[in-house]
Amino acid sequence: MRTTLPGTDYHDPAIFELDREAIFFRSWICVGRTEDLLEAGQWITADVAGESVLIARGKDDALRAFYNVCRHRGSRLCDGDSGRVGSAFSCPYHAWSYTLDGKLRGTPNVDRSEVVREDYSLWPVHIDTWNGFIFVNLDRGAPASLRSELAKSSGVLDLERFDLAALRRGFRTAHDVRANWKILVANYNECLHCPTVHPELVDLVPAFRSGSTFEEGRDDGGVSLAAGRNSVADAPDSKLLPIPGMTEESATSYYGALVFPAMFLDVSGCEAIASMIQPTGPTTSRIVTDYLFHPESVSSRNFDPGPVVRFNELVAQQDNAVCERAQKGVTSRAFTHGIYPEKDAEVYAFDLRYQQLRDGIDVAQR
Repeated sequence: MRTTLPGTDYHDPAIFELDREAIFFRSWICVGRTEDLLEAGQWITADVAGESVLIARGKDDALRAFYNVCRHRGSRLCDGDSGRVGSAFSCPYHAWSYTLDGKLRGTPNVDRSEVVREDYSLWPVHIDTWNGFIFVNLDRGAPASLRSELAKSSGVLDLERFDLAALRRGFRTAHDVRANWKILVANYNECLHCPTVHPELVDLVPAFRSGSTFEEGRDDGGVSLAAGRNSVADAPDSKLLPIPGMTEESATSYYGALVFPAMFLDVSGCEAIASMIQPTGPTTSRIVTDYLFHPESVSSRNFDPGPVVRFNELVAQQDNAVCERAQKGVTSRAFTHGIYPEKDAEVYAFDLRYQQLRDGIDVAQR
């Protein structure tokens, strides 16, 4: 029988530090949407396992990412989640300023001869985009391309059939969960819990009633919604426009994929839901969820994301509650490991990939 990770992997502070270094600082992490940075000078910040990253649109239209740290004495450069500057960032501490491409521009009261400005640009972070999503990678070397890494996550590139880049955010939520990030990922990767925990969801997605994440007879990775439904929502007749690229079959289906290591991407007829896990400690996480819709739906005066948001927030609350219950259990000295039956295959596959990356770093650091 295949076994789970050891219980300590879900709460040991030393393992959490290893997760930060081996997984989150060396993987492509989704931090937002390109729609947030349409004009020069717009910026957002993102938390990547405790590291603050600054992403900005330059005057040359390029997106760039940097550590959100002034090169003078390490002050945090930008506060808040987003903003806009004219042509430069200015440190609130000593007013050192940096152009939108990260170059040190000004050092008030410090003579030019004292600081070689070309040597003190903001520390850069790798950045790339896919389907309207912004990804960063804190690897100090040259990481594998974003697309090649996405190809390793089952079903992710299949979602390119839909024009997710054209979508616009209609709602955002954020929840703090008292559970290790890997428990949240494991919960997403299986549906054995669905009949017990999600009665509303299995009514909407009948295939989930058997505890399976797949539907017999389909090879596109999708599962059918209940008759007459075209959205994962608490109302049967959605007035939302279908996502561009939907066929008659896909418009009444649900597709889900884990973007390794910790992003959930769910697509159905009228919406896409992107949930980004931010680990905040060995036993705590924050989940930021973007609800994305057809741009004409979002711009409509009658736009109402409520049915989609209410249903999925209900499912999220149910998931978060059982994840917190699991977190309490795995800290028991009795729990050395659990087991994975056949329908936990995706959870086991994640564990294998996780262990390979983590163990590689562990060996290198010895």
